[in-house]
Amino acid sequence: MEITLSTGKKVTLRQKKGQHHFIERNLLAACAGEGGQNIGGMALSVAVQTIVSIEAIDGEKVDTPTNLAGVYEFMDQFTYQEWNELEMKSISKEDQEKIEAAKNLLNSPGSVTE
Repeated sequence: MEITLSTGKKVTLRQKKGQHHFIERNLLAACAGEGGQNIGGMALSVAVQTIVSIEAIDGEKVDTPTNLAGVYEFMDQFTYQEWNELEMKSISKEDQEKIEAAKNLLNSPGSVTE
């Protein structure tokens, strides 16, 4: 699958297979700090899923990073807006709904303490 971003950058997504679950989990463990399941953890999970799914950028094959430093270098190929657009276009509808629901919880008026 190829995604063309609004800037014209073309990103080719790979057909993920079983081993990609392992790669995603390893990369997530390498990048995650301490903490539980929260919006930050969900966002990190989506970022890792997106990174592992990228096969090529503008026709050039890319290597999947294996550590946090590699993630920083990899993501440097995108502007902030390009990355947001890519994440939303590359994740499943179910994951998009989970992210929107989590964002709505953050904006809940009942979450403010006085």
